[in-house]
Parts: sequence; C-alpha cells; structure tokens
Amino acid sequence: LYATKEYIMDTLLWGIIVLVSGIFIAAYGNLLFRFALAFLGFAIGYSLVAWLGGGLDTALRILIGIVAGGILAAVLYLLVKFTLNIAGAVLGLVLMLVLLGLFRLGGLDLGVFGTLLVVAAAGLGGVFGSRLGGIVVVLATSLAGAYLVVLGLGALFGLGVETDNPLALLGASFPLVLFLTLALISGLAQYQAFSVRRRFLR
Repeated sequence: LYATKEYIMDTLLWGIIVLVSGIFIAAYGNLLFRFALAFLGFAIGYSLVAWLGGGLDTALRILIGIVAGGILAAVLYLLVKFTLNIAGAVLGLVLMLVLLGLFRLGGLDLGVFGTLLVVAAAGLGGVFGSRLGGIVVVLATSLAGAYLVVLGLGALFGLGVETDNPLALLGASFPLVLFLTLALISGLAQYQAFSVRRRFLR
C-alpha cells in the first residue's frame, strides 16, 4: 500500500511538472523562448528519469529527476544563442513522434528503429532549423508544448494515453486528436504574436 501511494505521488508530480511546462511552452514559447527552453529541459530531464529509472526507489527517482531536469534546464537556458538550431531539433523530434503515432494507429510498431528515426529527425532539424528563420520557433514550441500537455494530462488522468513510452504517446486516436488541436491553437496564437512583433521591429 505504501509503495502504491509512493507511485501515485511520483506519477502526480511528474504529470504536474510536464503539464505546467507544456502550458508555458505552448503559450509563451516564442515570446520567452529562453525560459521555454529551461521549462523544456526540466521536463525532458525529469521525464527521462521517470521512463528509465523504473528500478529505482521512488524518492531517489524523484530526487534524481529534479537534479537531471535542473541541469538540462540550465544547459538549454545557456544555449539560447543556438535558438534556431535547438528549435529545429525540437521540431524534427516532435514531427517524427507524430509520424510514429500515425504508424502505431495503423498497427505498425517500429520499435528500436523508431527511436533511431526520432534521433535522426532531431539531428536533421537541428542542422536545417536555421534556414526556416524565426517561424521555426513558433512551430517547435507549439508542437512541443502540445505534446507535453498531452503527456501531462495522460499521467494525471489516464485518458487512454500510454505515458510509459514516448514513442507510443500519440499512437491512439484521442491523444493524437488532442495533440493536433492544442498544437493548432498554440501555433495560430503564437504566429499572430510573432507577426505583430515582426511588424513593429521593421
């Protein structure tokens, strides 16, 4: 019973961290990209420990997750001069996760090859992201924010979302539709703000 309570608290904490990070990134990612990077880094660091540290004691896993998240948040915050490259990498990564979700929806699970595709997509996005200009930040933050929101809601409320495997998160109809809806709303709102700011800077 105690272990179950610890597991529930761990899952709730993770869900809240990821959800809050996703909301901030989706809402303010383009305007406050440096802070969005910090939120993204913390969410990724904590999530990686949650996914890979299943054999650890719950309290230790939470502590390591906070430390890893804090380190990655600081690293991404300080790498703001590579804004377009990082945004491109994030865009490539999330787009590939969406594609893998569509494959799973059609009954195709690529397994380890899917992981390699995600890494390759992130790498290519990082290399070519700068060619897209400032719009890549809008695209990356709206997609990443929406993904984290769906992940957080899945951890907190279930909703039929498979949160244990990042490659499978969008592999069902409801989470995929929710993700696309949130990404569209965030993208349109951020693009409008991006356009207004660009007009004033001319």
